[in-house]
Amino acid sequence: MEMISMDFSGLTISSMPGEPLSQGTAEPLGIPAAREGQAARAGSGATNARVLLVDEHPIFRDGLRQAIGRERRLAVVGEAATAAAAVALQAQLAPDLIIMEANLPDLSGLAVAREVLRARPSVKVIILSSVVSRSLVDEALQSGVGGYVWKGAVSGDLLRAIDMVLSGRLYLSPELSAGILEAYRRGLAGEKNAAKPLLSKRDNQLLRLVAGGQRNKEIAVQMAISPKSVEAYRSRLMRKLGCRGAAELIRHAIREGLIAA
Repeated sequence: MEMISMDFSGLTISSMPGEPLSQGTAEPLGIPAAREGQAARAGSGATNARVLLVDEHPIFRDGLRQAIGRERRLAVVGEAATAAAAVALQAQLAPDLIIMEANLPDLSGLAVAREVLRARPSVKVIILSSVVSRSLVDEALQSGVGGYVWKGAVSGDLLRAIDMVLSGRLYLSPELSAGILEAYRRGLAGEKNAAKPLLSKRDNQLLRLVAGGQRNKEIAVQMAISPKSVEAYRSRLMRKLGCRGAAELIRHAIREGLIAA
């Protein structure tokens, strides 16, 4: 049987007729069970989702291929170990789904995803990562990636992710979801605290007195300062709170529970 060999900018990609393409190997990608499943599907006229695997570790790709090969609705059509190989193969094979490691040896998987999705918006992409990072997940989702799967639980997680992503939904591994949600919660708390101005005891005392309708002279007596100092403190307090007058100071005091509504 004649071997098919193609070259993409120095990258040799070889396969046997009827078998998936793989970067840098002449070994067929399909395992026997996958081939039998493909033959059965061909006879029934069923349509398979075409999958491209991208990871620098051959053993890890082999595990992914075997897990996916057991699914009758999926067909691995190619594998790549680098970003350059992934870009070349996706252009040649037009897969429906790309399952890709986040950190490839020559380029970020997210950078590859952005490039591929610009060229073919219809393709679905699932990113595999061993890192729980809110910034990476944010970047992935903003790039149009459909799923982000933690490598530590990839075998069970991946098939759920594939189902959801191929149906047009987003998927995050539970381990990632918990970490991202916690980071998001901390981020919101930090933003809330950062946005809330820090008031000294004197500021709060002045705010209560102003909101209670006290005049500057009365406030000066209670705070044991001069009326001129009261005016200076009051101007500074309004700048801190972004208030433009006594009415806004009163509303702020009510919101903070310093005086009754």
